[in-house]
Amino acid sequence: RKMPKQVWKALNNLSPSQIKLKDLPRKPGGLHNLKLDEYGNLVKRKGYSKYNTTSIGADHKIVGMHRFYKQNTSSKEFLVAWNTDIYKLAETDPWGATSIKSGLTADSDTYFCDFLNHCYFVNGEDGVFKYNLTNVRTVGITPPAAKPTGVAQGSGGSLGAGDYKFAYTYVDEDGYESNLSPVSDAVTCVADDSVELTIVNSSDAKITKRYIYRTSVGGAIYYYDGVVNDNTTTTYTSTIADTALGSEAATNHTAPQSTSHLIAKRRNKLYLAYNDYLYPSHTSDVEYFPASWRIRTGNSQKIMGLLEQLTALPVATEDSIERLVGTDEDNFEFKNSHSTEGCVAMRSYVNCDNLIVYLGFNGINYFDGTTSGIFSKAVNEYIKTNINGTYRHLSCATYFDDKYMLCYPKGDSTVPSETIWIDLKNKSYGVYDFAFSCFSVWDRGTDGLQLYGGSNTEGRVYKVLNGLEDDGSAITAYDSIEPLDLGMPERYKQWYDFYIKIKTTTGTALRFYYTLDDNSETYKDLTMTVNTTKWYRIRLGGGGQRARAIKPRPYISDKYDFTIMGYAIVFELEPPEYASVSYTHLT
Repeated sequence: RKMPKQVWKALNNLSPSQIKLKDLPRKPGGLHNLKLDEYGNLVKRKGYSKYNTTSIGADHKIVGMHRFYKQNTSSKEFLVAWNTDIYKLAETDPWGATSIKSGLTADSDTYFCDFLNHCYFVNGEDGVFKYNLTNVRTVGITPPAAKPTGVAQGSGGSLGAGDYKFAYTYVDEDGYESNLSPVSDAVTCVADDSVELTIVNSSDAKITKRYIYRTSVGGAIYYYDGVVNDNTTTTYTSTIADTALGSEAATNHTAPQSTSHLIAKRRNKLYLAYNDYLYPSHTSDVEYFPASWRIRTGNSQKIMGLLEQLTALPVATEDSIERLVGTDEDNFEFKNSHSTEGCVAMRSYVNCDNLIVYLGFNGINYFDGTTSGIFSKAVNEYIKTNINGTYRHLSCATYFDDKYMLCYPKGDSTVPSETIWIDLKNKSYGVYDFAFSCFSVWDRGTDGLQLYGGSNTEGRVYKVLNGLEDDGSAITAYDSIEPLDLGMPERYKQWYDFYIKIKTTTGTALRFYYTLDDNSETYKDLTMTVNTTKWYRIRLGGGGQRARAIKPRPYISDKYDFTIMGYAIVFELEPPEYASVSYTHLT
């Protein structure tokens, strides 16, 4: 018995239909260079283009990028780590590179953090650095190595009779101070005496003054005596009475660990990660990292992620997420979050609207401040199947356009080569043909919201999700839908026509791939009308094509814009194969 033809529809969110475009069955790679917009349409993603016209150089990848916003957001620079240098890219075309720091260990992953008027950065090898748009300086000051020498003058001051000892410190251009030098030999004074000291200059370019400290008569605690307001004068005369001495010398201005590998800001402190130790800074005085304040991760594993989340500081290792609670050295404590997965790629650790998202051994995970979880079992299985485990640690991620985008090494690739994304707003997912070593998001001042990616092979930065081409090449986009049996897998159908509603600008070439049941994929080509929105009909066969299911894959590869707004299929159901079977009713 011949059945009537029917029409099955999948439309956007603005039109009633049996199913929505966003709900069609797709595996994680199904949306290829497509995304779902706010109306449920399938939109070709934007492309990427060269940012710095002239590459910084060849044979080395970009190992760090950061938009440094000084406290005044009108003052900002784009910083790029490549090979052995940190570069700033010019603010005008052709965005040329100028080295601001050289002599670093080549190809060391570099991480940045802004605090007030400085950008701080670390690379796990060469030290902790700060940049103020003028100079790059090391953070931390090596104390003077030479003790001061003092000679009593016999008069000229208010020192009392007895023995005194002296020490001094170096002070940098930002007011940060070293620990004390070795102390002087005792200097014996008479009543109303003064002491002339000889001190040593510093070879550190950031030192601008020296502070002098001394004991009270016969004492053992060192108090502020005065200042030498330069780094050239080698003498100082101490004249004030004990009652006029200032505050006690600090003893916890130790320089930070030079091989710190991560840095983050939390409220009014900076935090450094050094292997399995976390070093918090003083409040506001963020360049003092007292060694006695360091905290070790609970499982003694290397810190793999460090980001502020509201007022907390989740700290990731490969096997766990721990939360640092407390705000100062007297109440700091690591608390286990009972997370099931830690972070295996430092650059994958991203704050997505106060949800920490990262790559674990099991795929993409999130941490909500209390516990961890996964977004999609299918996405995680896709990653586990495709990732090159030897190089998984090179994976990088960003949060942009409501999407967590993870660029990972796929198959045999030894560098990140494909980007899988999860839209945290509408829960969709897909893949982009992005292959970047790291990302940088611009989001303040007059920058608006912009995304940049670093090259895996040279000193090149790309402006990402910009334009309709990939560095001059066409973007290949397709929607690979899983087989559609229309909820009747046991029934054969005659498939007649596939309709697709597309809004196109300039492109005209549409290729419709399809597979019937387990046959080979075939295709039909169609020419679209430019600068219009319309339904297009693809004839699958004059008398229909017989199969239980059809797997469609509309495909466009060009340098133009298009939006898919709906699908429709004309089909006819065959009678069920069991229709002629008779039954005996039991009474």
